[in-house]
Amino acid sequence: FDRRTSVLHYLVSIVLKNDEDVLKLSEDFIPLKAAERVAMDMLSQQLKEMSRGIESVKDIVMRNLLETVAPDDEILEEELLAITAMGRFSLSAASKIRSLSNEFDNARDNFANLLQFFGEDQSMTPEAFFSTINTFVSMFDQTHKDLIRKQEAKERKTRIDEKRKLREQETAAKKINF
Repeated sequence: FDRRTSVLHYLVSIVLKNDEDVLKLSEDFIPLKAAERVAMDMLSQQLKEMSRGIESVKDIVMRNLLETVAPDDEILEEELLAITAMGRFSLSAASKIRSLSNEFDNARDNFANLLQFFGEDQSMTPEAFFSTINTFVSMFDQTHKDLIRKQEAKERKTRIDEKRKLREQETAAKKINF
């Protein structure tokens, strides 16, 4: 360690020596760039609004149906809605929204588990978390490039020094021979 070597430089140098596959970290984290832009609160709000909208459509269809069809206690709401195109649409959309809602709940639970795994505060937003991860990956890649450049510069300097020494030896040999 010297004063210019950061912990990240040290980490990347160890990885370079021991497991170069880890240097492909950014390839594994490509989807995280998109995850940084996901606003869970906004998605939750949009799901609720879509659900309310579909319920409104169902209510309107049911009111119109009840005006034209005699109510029968044995007919279920779903059967009544299935009579019209708009009713079938509302049933299909409600099913898809329930499915999306379940997937959203699973994603939220998985994110909470991810925060716990990394020891982060449970109130951290996905935007903040994935931004932190993306920043780390970017810094990791930049540090790797820096270390490669330094290694290449060191190798160039070594080659130049070797050529200079060889020329000096050749010059000294010519002086001795004359």
